[in-house]
Amino acid sequence: MFMSDHGECLGDHGLYWKGGFFYECNVHVPLIFSCPGLIKEGLRSNALVELMDVAPTVLELTGIPVPQYMQAKSLASILKGESDPSHHKDCVYAEYYYSALLSNKVYATMYFDGRYKMIVHHDDPISEFYDLREDPCEYDNLWGKEEYQPLIFEYYQKCFNHAIMGNEDTVLGEKAIF
Repeated sequence: MFMSDHGECLGDHGLYWKGGFFYECNVHVPLIFSCPGLIKEGLRSNALVELMDVAPTVLELTGIPVPQYMQAKSLASILKGESDPSHHKDCVYAEYYYSALLSNKVYATMYFDGRYKMIVHHDDPISEFYDLREDPCEYDNLWGKEEYQPLIFEYYQKCFNHAIMGNEDTVLGEKAIF
């Protein structure tokens, strides 16, 4: 297995480091599996995947039961050629909560569905919204454009809901009632 936890800007957008930025150069990283006889050889996928999906994938591929409480989704069926390699998840989500490497405190979350990317800068009046089909280099922040406000609101809610619902306690099998 080969992967990276993040990319580097290396000059993209005038930036040279990682940080509280969710540009594709930072979040679109390699993930390569190889296990002849178990994983289908030559398989390529552009499906949306999160690195947290690696843990349940390794468990499933090695025959160890995946605990119910894991928030990730195994890629084993795709890797074995048993399911469509073009789709794994409807969206990916990422968080960045302050780093001493930056002079200002950054608290941000990202929700991306393969086309639209919502980046919420928490406690900041300006966030980011990109249409990667029309703007693959992420130069045109649509956040302040009036004609995109309904779509921006929809994705703002999706980002928020994903953050909250991703922390739902499902270990008991039913939603807890307080």
